[in-house]
Amino acid sequence: MTPSLFLAPPRDGAHSASVAWRLLLRSFVNLPYLWELRPYLRQVGGLLAIGSLMAIIMNTAIVLPALALGRAIDAVLAIERGEGDAATAGWAALSLIGAAAIVELSRVFKRYWLITANQRVRANLRADALRGVLAWPAERLHQTPFGDLMARIDGDVETLGLGVREATTEIWDTVLFSVSLVVVMLTFDVGLTVLAMLPVPAAMPLALATGRWVRERISAARAAAARATAALQELLAGVRVLRLFGHEATATRRYATLSEDQAETMLATQRLRSTLAPTYTVMMVAGVTFILWFGGENVIAGLMTAGQLVAFLELYLQVVKRGFRVPQLINSVQAGGVAYRRLKPLLAPALSVEGNHHARRSSPATWPDSSSNRPRPSRPDRVDP
Repeated sequence: MTPSLFLAPPRDGAHSASVAWRLLLRSFVNLPYLWELRPYLRQVGGLLAIGSLMAIIMNTAIVLPALALGRAIDAVLAIERGEGDAATAGWAALSLIGAAAIVELSRVFKRYWLITANQRVRANLRADALRGVLAWPAERLHQTPFGDLMARIDGDVETLGLGVREATTEIWDTVLFSVSLVVVMLTFDVGLTVLAMLPVPAAMPLALATGRWVRERISAARAAAARATAALQELLAGVRVLRLFGHEATATRRYATLSEDQAETMLATQRLRSTLAPTYTVMMVAGVTFILWFGGENVIAGLMTAGQLVAFLELYLQVVKRGFRVPQLINSVQAGGVAYRRLKPLLAPALSVEGNHHARRSSPATWPDSSSNRPRPSRPDRVDP
């Protein structure tokens, strides 16, 4: 029997490192449910491929506007010192406009294809959940609260769709985006980049530690929403019976309690998310102090130009504006795993791309002929009075 990959002894350093990374991803990013969603991702494979290509172009060209801005500043300062000319400054300004145009055009196409793909994944998940419920036997349908089904098909699909969107979009817009910026920053000054990025890694363990809290609170919020929706559906269906037996006030108090429980769990989730985002931002913005301090000294010493310092600072601020999304990406993907576990019992087998009969349309040759003799429903014989 072949030993498991994760139990086999490492053959070399590279293999050991890959196993460690795989264990880390499986533990914290909760990838197994994304692997199970392969049929849905395959249904929109073309959209994801084109959108990902546009995302790669955008997030590698994102460094160009900052670099062009630094060159333009240096060109203008050279004119002020009498060492440059207007033509050089003009071309630098045109290069800044061109760099911004490349980034924004690729951003438009990336958003169109990736947003369309993610919306279709949500629609397919919701349709398969409804198809799976409709295939249940009547006895199971009768025993399952409709409110719980509505909460799962609606709310859990939205949470799962958010996790899929983070995994398919933010992997480019945050991870590749940040890597591109950091690599260019290293070309300016390795020591200054390391000092500026020192507070950033501390946000990652914080995100991994708070992931369990996020999963627990989102799971509790979804369960509370399901209970409240089920109770509301039962009350609406039996309101006349409750009024007949005089239990209207009791039913109202019961739903009020469930509604308060739902509101409290959702507020607890929102409070946690609202606290985490500013914490991440403060931890990551702290590097500006090192940039202004040591970068200013480099400019005075002639090791950097003013334009290079401005470009470096602009690159760092862009990293900060998106860098805090890395921990939130991990938390959102983990929350999607919670929603998938609640939604999975409802899902019918996903349709394959080749067997998706919903996409097929009957040709005119298969339409029934109106002139053919089709059986007509029998009508009772007329009885004369």
